[in-house]
Amino acid sequence: MLRIITILIISLLSLNVKGQTPIISSPLSLENPLNLTDTLKSFLVKKDPPFLHSLYMNHKEKPVLNKVGRGCIYGLIFNTSIMTGLVLSPTWLNQWDNLSTRLKFDSMVNQYKNSFTKPPVIDHDAYITNYVGHPYQGGYYYNSVRSQGANMLQSSLFCLGQTLLWEYVWEAGIEQPSIQDLIVTPLAGILVGELSHVATIKMSRNGFTKWEKVIVCIINPSYVINNKFKLK
Repeated sequence: MLRIITILIISLLSLNVKGQTPIISSPLSLENPLNLTDTLKSFLVKKDPPFLHSLYMNHKEKPVLNKVGRGCIYGLIFNTSIMTGLVLSPTWLNQWDNLSTRLKFDSMVNQYKNSFTKPPVIDHDAYITNYVGHPYQGGYYYNSVRSQGANMLQSSLFCLGQTLLWEYVWEAGIEQPSIQDLIVTPLAGILVGELSHVATIKMSRNGFTKWEKVIVCIINPSYVINNKFKLK
């Protein structure tokens, strides 16, 4: 009886060994997305093959300084457009009374001196300017490099730098730097920028529809400038 039990145990163990599949550890690849370090991994990973969606980002392999330089060009385009719009807009929007006087050379030189020698002030701009326009502006700065494949920290620092450039170079000759703008533009801009970046990724998964292209042009123009609507 003991011999029979021993034979049965050996037979069962043999079947179990034959039925096992060897586990092979795979290197980093598209088929092993859990090894990816992207902060948006949860948005990129699919449940069905090919498991990973790769959003096309032009200049992704370029060094960060290259991305920053290109982002500065995108920022220059945006800031020129916004400044032109503000100069031509009514006083209730730009809050620049006596604009013709403000734009005189001597007046601008004096204002630049004040901007760099006196602290920023609380402005009295319209609510839509401070809490809609400036977050959107910051989101544009953020995605100027995020849409090139820069990480969140690099994009956030770029957004902060462009905010300081706007307050102390572009506007500093016309008005005193604003406390609200120095806070809202980078902080809200980072949030708005990353949300619009994620939304662009999700919309691109099956290719951009006509209406999705319209939406991306509105919420993430930096991506459109840098990448058009290419997919990979």
